[in-house]
Amino acid sequence: MNDCTNDLLTALVTATPERKAAALRALRGEVEFAAKVPETEAYLTLREVGRRLGISACSLWRYGVPGHELGGRRRFRMSEVEAYLASDGFKQRAADLREERAEGGRQKEKG
Repeated sequence: MNDCTNDLLTALVTATPERKAAALRALRGEVEFAAKVPETEAYLTLREVGRRLGISACSLWRYGVPGHELGGRRRFRMSEVEAYLASDGFKQRAADLREERAEGGRQKEKG
């Protein structure tokens, strides 16, 4: 019994407010069990993400898209990549990369 209580308290402390609210609704019996279990999102390779977005894997790597280390390999979730590509942080990174590329072209012209 003590292990179960510790597990519940740990989950309570580390959960997001949305997860806490969902758990409370489930404990009260306000939702069915099937509604509580979210569908898991697949982890994809950078090449698979690139194919789905129509962007090369090299560009995605340069953009620094967020990923996860799974079994010593880097894997990505589409929702996280799409959120990153829509973020202000990515827009700044893309602008910085464009500037670097433009400066590299100017240096070649001078040399």
